[in-house]
Amino acid sequence: MAAHARPVPHRAPGFFFEPAHFAGQLARHGAGFQAAAPFPHAVLDDFLPRDVADALASVFPAPTHPHWKRVDHDEQAARLGHLQRSGFEGVHPLVRHVLAELNGAECLRFLERLTGLRGLVPDPAFRAAGLHLTLPGGHLDLHADFNRDRFRDLSRVLTVLVYLNPGWDDAWGGQLELWPADLSACAFLIAPQHNRCVVMQNDDAGYHGHPAPLRCPPDRARQSLAAYYYMSDAARRASDPAYEPSPAHGAIWVRPRGVGRDPA
Repeated sequence: MAAHARPVPHRAPGFFFEPAHFAGQLARHGAGFQAAAPFPHAVLDDFLPRDVADALASVFPAPTHPHWKRVDHDEQAARLGHLQRSGFEGVHPLVRHVLAELNGAECLRFLERLTGLRGLVPDPAFRAAGLHLTLPGGHLDLHADFNRDRFRDLSRVLTVLVYLNPGWDDAWGGQLELWPADLSACAFLIAPQHNRCVVMQNDDAGYHGHPAPLRCPPDRARQSLAAYYYMSDAARRASDPAYEPSPAHGAIWVRPRGVGRDPA
C-alpha cells in the first residue's frame, strides 16, 4: 500500500470580531451617529487591534499586484481597485480574513447598533468595494454613491472604510471630505489615519470624496479596506413607512467651483 503524506494543518486566523471588541466604540459613538452632520456618520479610531492593523498595512497589495485595475478618468485618477473581480487571488490571507470578518455576524450586529439600521445585508462579492489604493497625484471627486445592488434588488445604505496608512502626514492630503446636500461648503474633514474606520450612511445627497490630488511621496499610497451594506425595501419601510425606493443609478459626480482641481 502506498504511503500517504501527512496532511499539513492550516494555520488558524488569529483575529475575530468579538462583542467586547466593539463595546467601547458603541459607548463613544452609538448616540451620535444619526445626529452627525452633514449626514449620519462616525469616525472610529483604533478600530482594529493595533498588531492586526499594522500587519494588514504591511501585507496590503503593492501597486505592482497583477490584478489591480487602474482607474484614470476625469472624476477619479491614479486609483487602483477591482481585486474582487479576481476573487482576491494572490492577496494575503490576513487581508482576505479581515474582509470576511467585516461581513460577519458580529460586525453586522455592531453596525446595526451603531447606526440604528436594522436588517443590514453584507455583500460577499464586494462589488466596487474590497481594497482601494490611491497613488501619488490621485484624486476622487465629490460624489454620492450608487444606490442599489441591481443583482439582488437591494438598497445601499452604509459604507465602511478602514484606513491602513502608518505614519500618514496630513500635509500629504487624502482627507475624506463630507459635504451637505446644498454643496455650500465642506462640512467635515477626515484624515486617512492608520487604523481609523469611517462608517457613513448612504443616500443621494451624501456627497463625499478627496478631490485634491494626493501629495504623498512616491513610495507611499492611500490604502483602505471598503465594505458596503444593503437593506431590502421592505426592511427600510419597516423603520420608515414613508420610504420610497429611488430608481437605480450610478455615482452622482459633482464639482463645486473652487474644489479640488477646479480653480476658484
